[in-house]
Amino acid sequence: MNQEEKLLRNYVRKKISSVLAEQEKQEFQLRKIVRSILKEGDISDLHPHRSTAINTLEDVLKKAIPTLRTDYKRLTTDKSQRESFRAHILKAMKDAVAPAMQNAKYGAGGTLLSEPTPLGDEDIPEEGGDELDPELQELEEADVQIDLTDKEDEDKKLNVEPDEEPDEKVDFGSGLEGMDETGRNMAYTSFRKISQYILDAFDMLANTKDKEVFIDYLLTNTKLYFDKFESELQKTVDEPDSPEG
Repeated sequence: MNQEEKLLRNYVRKKISSVLAEQEKQEFQLRKIVRSILKEGDISDLHPHRSTAINTLEDVLKKAIPTLRTDYKRLTTDKSQRESFRAHILKAMKDAVAPAMQNAKYGAGGTLLSEPTPLGDEDIPEEGGDELDPELQELEEADVQIDLTDKEDEDKKLNVEPDEEPDEKVDFGSGLEGMDETGRNMAYTSFRKISQYILDAFDMLANTKDKEVFIDYLLTNTKLYFDKFESELQKTVDEPDSPEG
């Protein structure tokens, strides 16, 4: 073997060693990154928020916010439509859980009506005793007569008019009259899509404090997301001037 061949073999051997060393270094770095990612995932899983209500709410927001974002950003003719949408959604959220919140606060811990006080012997009129005051007796007879007459009249009434079904869309957001109807209608449709998520999560919480935190953080976060949607919309949509302008 001549000198040139020896030098060539040494060069190739060193080159291969260098490439293998670089590959091992890259593999080590990759493993380090993967372990770091897995570790962060483990920490997130093992250390959720200390409030059950907020942990539950996070799942609700993940499902509801994309729907609210899409429907909110469809309202581009006038800002009043989006203001109406926002107001109706927030009121609907609050109204939806209000009955359950009242039951949680006062239902379980409420007290029964006091029992009637037993009558004593002296309170029970003797048989054949004094008659009722004539005016009271006349009033009772009049009441009985009125009740009988009303019942008879009601039985004779013929129902010839069809029952009117309430318009849920019109009644939606009662108390917010005067706001844009397009925004209200879109809010009505949008809330029907997400309301069950909210109700199911809220009903799952038995602790009254959790229920209070849930609705408080739901409203606060929804307001913040609406602010974010509006900011995003202002960057992409120029509202047209009104015909009067």
